[in-house]
Amino acid sequence: MSFRADRVFGLAWALLGAAIVVESWRMDRLEQQHINPVTAPGLVPGLLGVVLVAFGIVLAARRAPPVEMPVEQDLLGLDEPPPEAPHGASEPWRVGLALLLCLGFAGGLVGSGLPFWAAAFVFLLLAIVLFEWPERRAAGTIARGAAQAALIAGCAAAFITLVFQEVFLVRLP
Repeated sequence: MSFRADRVFGLAWALLGAAIVVESWRMDRLEQQHINPVTAPGLVPGLLGVVLVAFGIVLAARRAPPVEMPVEQDLLGLDEPPPEAPHGASEPWRVGLALLLCLGFAGGLVGSGLPFWAAAFVFLLLAIVLFEWPERRAAGTIARGAAQAALIAGCAAAFITLVFQEVFLVRLP
């Protein structure tokens, strides 16, 4: 991405994060029900909004043109160009695929009657297999990659379900 695009997207993420913080602050705190402040409904979205603001600011500021300095002072590698995507070009299909998978998970799988662990497994399996497909096809390791993806997706789906139900006490569909 260019400096200008990073700045625009960074500011957009920061604004989205700020809007999330404001709206989470306005959520009902359930004080009349004597709810523990740590479990207030707006706490986690507010913290996530703060993180979005912070990372948006970092994105907007990180690609600033380097200040002229001698090479020996360039300890952080600021003069090095950013790494290129595989094959020397960006791959916008990955963004579209990620968006499609996320919308399919949130809008199609979760709440459709499928248990959450199964929905998470399907989402993770598809994400891993589809994002690794070009490299696996070129290397001729599609079957091995699918088996690894199934193992990773199964373990991750079980862990995510366990954490949400037992640690965060969230009732999952």
